[in-house]
Amino acid sequence: MALDNPADLFLYELSGMYDAERKSNQMVGEILGRTEQSPLAQILKAQQQQGQQKIQNIETCFAMMEAEPSEVPCMTLDGMRAEFQAFTEMRPSMEAMEIYTVDAETKLAHFGIAGYQNLIDKALLMGEMQCAQILRTNLVQKQENAGTFERISHELGQRVVMNV
Repeated sequence: MALDNPADLFLYELSGMYDAERKSNQMVGEILGRTEQSPLAQILKAQQQQGQQKIQNIETCFAMMEAEPSEVPCMTLDGMRAEFQAFTEMRPSMEAMEIYTVDAETKLAHFGIAGYQNLIDKALLMGEMQCAQILRTNLVQKQENAGTFERISHELGQRVVMNV
């Protein structure tokens, strides 16, 4: 893919976010497989449904720009997934798995927030107002997810400290 102008760069970065959302959704599915008995399972199932919507929103942006996603692998998500797999090989307790999951979900949300903020700015500068609005929907969901997982992290931390 030639990156000859700002629109090419936007589509490149949008393709990277598309890959990130798809991999993030796969990772949430893998985490769900390890935490089905956890109170977090319901939240993670909702995350997975939201993830599907975010993927569809990005596909809508591509369609509006009459473009197809390029193969732009999100190495950040590849690394997070490898880290998750290495962690699970250590056979953590359910409590450790819950804390790890919450931390991983918080990291994913903040990664997405930064990515969507940049994409929205570029879309606005290019005059792609509808795409910017769609991406803003994804951003708001990421911000809400970050808040949810930060709150849960604090609650888990309090519970762990009280049990020590």
